[in-house]
This record gives sequence, C-alpha cells and structure tokens, in this order.
Amino acid sequence: MLKAVITSIAMLLWHMSAHASHIDNILQHWKTPSDGYVFVVAHRAAFMENGQIIHPENSLAAIEYAINLGVDMVELDLRITKDGRFVILHDATVDRTTNGYGKISEMTFSETQEINLINEVTGEKTDYKIPTLEQVYKLVKGKIMVNLDPKLDIDELKESLEIADDFGVAEHIILKGRSDTQEERKKIKRLVDSLPFKVDFMPILRDKRITSFADIQATYALLKPEAVEMVVGMPNHDDGNYLTKDGGILFSEKTGLLSKRYDSHLWINTLYIDALRGKIDSLQWNGGRHDVLGLKYPHEVFDFWIEKGATIIQTDEPKFLISWLKKKNLRQTKNNEPQ
Repeated sequence: MLKAVITSIAMLLWHMSAHASHIDNILQHWKTPSDGYVFVVAHRAAFMENGQIIHPENSLAAIEYAINLGVDMVELDLRITKDGRFVILHDATVDRTTNGYGKISEMTFSETQEINLINEVTGEKTDYKIPTLEQVYKLVKGKIMVNLDPKLDIDELKESLEIADDFGVAEHIILKGRSDTQEERKKIKRLVDSLPFKVDFMPILRDKRITSFADIQATYALLKPEAVEMVVGMPNHDDGNYLTKDGGILFSEKTGLLSKRYDSHLWINTLYIDALRGKIDSLQWNGGRHDVLGLKYPHEVFDFWIEKGATIIQTDEPKFLISWLKKKNLRQTKNNEPQ
C-alpha cells in the first residue's frame, strides 16, 4: 500500500515537472527568438484541422487540444458581460457561435451559461459553454501561453490582467492591441506602466494603416516589445499577381534589423479568410499567403514567411504547421532537442 502511494506521488511530481519544463521552454523561446525554433500560435485555439471545424472556436476543448498538440500559444478573444464578467468570445453577439441570440454586452453572465457553443457549420449544439477568463487561466497554467485579443477598449483591460496575476499566470499572458498611431501606442504604454507586475503587450501594425517606417521605429522605441504582430494586406501588383513578393514594409530588411536590435519576434498570421466574419478592410489577407494555400504549398506560405524573418506564425492549422516545422528542423529546444 505504502509503495503504491509513493509511486503515485512520484508520478504526480513527474507530471508536474514535465508541465513546468514545457512552459519554461515556451517562455524561453518567447524571450529569446532563434532561427531554430518557430513559435506556433493556434488562432482561437486549435479548433480547425484540414479545413474542417473539429471543436468550437475559443472553447476549453480547443485549448486542451492545442496543449496536446504541443502548440506554444493560443490566441483567444476577450469580451465582457453586462455584469462585468470576462468571457472568451470573438463576435459582439453570440449568434454565430452559440444556440443563443443577442449582444454579449447586454447579457448577464448567468444568461451566457444558459446557452451552448455550437458547430458553426452544422449548427449542432455541443456540451461546451462560453468560457470564463478564470476557467482559461486555470486550464493553461504551467502548460501554454495565451495571447489575449481584447474586443474592448484598452482602458477596460487592467482587471483582466490583475486576475491573471491572482491566478499566477501573468507571465503566460500576452495582451495585444493596434499600434498604428502615436495615440494608440501611448495608451498601451499607460496601461503597462500602471500595473504593479510585468505583462507583455504586443503591438499590432497594419501595413495599410501605418504611414512610414517611422511608425515602426516609434513602436519599438516606446514599447520595446517581445513581439510585433505584422498584418500584411493584399499587394497591389501591376502584373496581377495576388501573392506578396517580399512581405512589404513590415518584413523589409530595415524592419528585420530593427526587430533583431530589440531581440523581438516578427509575428505573421496565415489565417483562413472568411469575408462573412468582418469588414473587408480589416480581414487578415496575409499578403495572399495563408493556410488555404499553405496546406497544399507550404513552401509558398510557411517557408516564405520564415525566410522573410517571421519567428512566430499564427495559424488555423496548428497540427499541420507543427508537423511541417519538425520536418524542416524548426522546432528545436534550447537544448537542441526536438519539441
């Protein structure tokens, strides 16, 4: 009996140590970009595979699957209910992703728990509810990083970060926001400086919104980010080619040198494009090089962005991307062991 108890304790400690070493490895790669390791982010968690929805987006199930795949970070969308509870939901309404209707900002938390997440394509109801921020923090602790994409004003975000600190996951959390203008950058700086603990904030730069390379320089100088999300629009080629040939200003040689000077990641999105999910001018066009193309021609998408300097790729196809990167020997740990 005693031997069985000792064995159980040993297994538990080993399990806890394994998770600790995994998150430590992820954080190490986050803090120190390298050419031998491409960071993989699962967009709205790992909810798609081979072009098919396999879990509800932004669900606990999708997060758990991302953890099992060995993903480094999940990207989740943050909103708030009428009575002030933080929940994970992309749209302003629950119409598309649940069997309910209405704006999340006009619903109480208890009302959100009366509805279920659905399969977006079939409409089939699942057993999953809209997750709370607390549920997410509890699930990811020691296992994976989280990129919070707030669908809120930056002034509403402080409490969400304080909750992260209370759960002991502040180091796991990356907050992001648009940084195309001086005003946006200053608001980010005020929020970060107001916190009594450290939280990484990742600026988002959109090549269709910034005015010049000076905007990129100003972003790095003020925020000194661990990573910058580079949103590349569709190119305007005279020859009719819809694929970006060089990544544009956000992946220029000057930007690459600036990023290396700050020891910072260049983040690129290769997300699926769905014109029904948002305004045309705000969609992730990815320079035409996205997951749809990447599944069939990965060298034209993933290899292209890596060659242009990307060390983080956010994708709707994390399983495929991790497999591809392993084949290219681009998932090496700091101890030169495969991830």
